[in-house]
Amino acid sequence: MRVRYVHRGYFPARAGAELMMQYLAEGMARRGLDVRLHAGRLDEDSARFMAGVGVRTEPLPRAADLAGADRPDVVHAFDAFHPEDLRAGLELARAWDVPFAVTPASAPGVWPDREAVLDACRAADAVFVLTGAERDMLAGEGVRPESLHLVAQGPHLPGTPDPERFRRAHGITGPMVLFLGRKMRSKGYTVLLEAARAIWERHPETRLVFVGPRWDEDCLEQFAAHADPRVIELGLVDEDDKHSALEACDLVCLPSTVDVFPLVYAEAWACSKPVIGSDFAGSEEVVRHGRDGLLVAAAPGPVAGAVVRLLDDPAERIRMGQQGNEKLRRELTWDAVTDRVHEVYTALVSAQRHKEGAR
Repeated sequence: MRVRYVHRGYFPARAGAELMMQYLAEGMARRGLDVRLHAGRLDEDSARFMAGVGVRTEPLPRAADLAGADRPDVVHAFDAFHPEDLRAGLELARAWDVPFAVTPASAPGVWPDREAVLDACRAADAVFVLTGAERDMLAGEGVRPESLHLVAQGPHLPGTPDPERFRRAHGITGPMVLFLGRKMRSKGYTVLLEAARAIWERHPETRLVFVGPRWDEDCLEQFAAHADPRVIELGLVDEDDKHSALEACDLVCLPSTVDVFPLVYAEAWACSKPVIGSDFAGSEEVVRHGRDGLLVAAAPGPVAGAVVRLLDDPAERIRMGQQGNEKLRRELTWDAVTDRVHEVYTALVSAQRHKEGAR
């Protein structure tokens, strides 16, 4: 089976949608599929992104070149944050007359062109969603229910962790709360900054560690306004440091309000860490409140209260992390995701060949 993915990446950032595409593509390649990635744009950033993906990568073919290109069996476009990539994937699939699949991967609140995304999803032969809430929303917008397929999210931590080294390098001897992701307001980094004083009233030795690229234009000013030696801001880190930070922390706090299924939650559970999340569509499906994490309003008071609760009770914190890890191993693995997506690909290709045979 030949599958062509369409996605541009976020170089130099590493977003969840990008990682999902990469892990799925590499998983399919390990199964023996002929997998290639087409970048949705041609520039230096996309070239660097493509170079970092472990499958064959190529620019988007031009319409004039399609006749000479290897015809795939499926075209699969990723990420509604870049609706032009969904449109490009659909055009390729229609030009080749092969099934078209979409993984929106991002929440409607960050879609720059809602109708373009919905048009692509309505036209798709398969749409992969991460929660029941996402499935219901798309069905309500006219996407055919039979085309919607619920798949899970899985972690991928290829780095070699050294949590003691990470703590020594940053002078961390007490509790550590980790924010891991793009520093954008919808992810909740400003809320955690504003919660700091209340956290320190109870646990003054706590370090708040923020890992990820600056995204908001005023990000630097936000950290300057909350400057304190107990706030540690790091930018992009390598896989070893990322994994080390997850192992070194006591809990992960990402009070996101515009999300589908934050990859960092799965990564936290892979390291047996509880998570603190907030209200986004389907959040209660992702985080089981009181079992593998806490869901609170995205405001400084509730976030501080959740952090303090988990720091006050190490036994509860450890129990939640362990339950998250058990859920992960039972339900949230990339083998399970790849199995499910491969089943859908197989059904699409079979239906396409039956249709071609009937012509």
